Amino acid sequence: MNKVYREKLARFGLTQPQFFLLTALYEEDDILISALAEKVAMDKSALTGLLDRLERDGLVQREASSQDRRITKVKLTPKSEGLRRNLTNLYEEINASFLSRLSEEEKRVFEKVLHKLEKDDFADS
Repeated sequence: MNKVYREKLARFGLTQPQFFLLTALYEEDDILISALAEKVAMDKSALTGLLDRLERDGLVQREASSQDRRITKVKLTPKSEGLRRNLTNLYEEINASFLSRLSEEEKRVFEKVLHKLEKDDFADS
């Protein structure tokens, strides 16, 4: 899977983690960093490094809250909005390709496992 993503993302100059972070932002833009970290199941320090690179490349911007400067939101930029259709199509294309290799029963089991993992907050791990 990593190889497929790496090859497909090369033309956009994105890494797989950057791609998934943008995909999450396409689902919910103008989001608190803490909420984004939770959404992508990433600790804030790792997320900060990814955001630094995306911000350097003009794909996101961080903005402090006008009410509380300790609170920072992440927003997509016009440049990342311009990539939305291509990256969303790529995401759907790759997922469809991987899922096409599974039988209907395997897909049901896969979705069940993913749902279970999404529900678990892993607080006791």
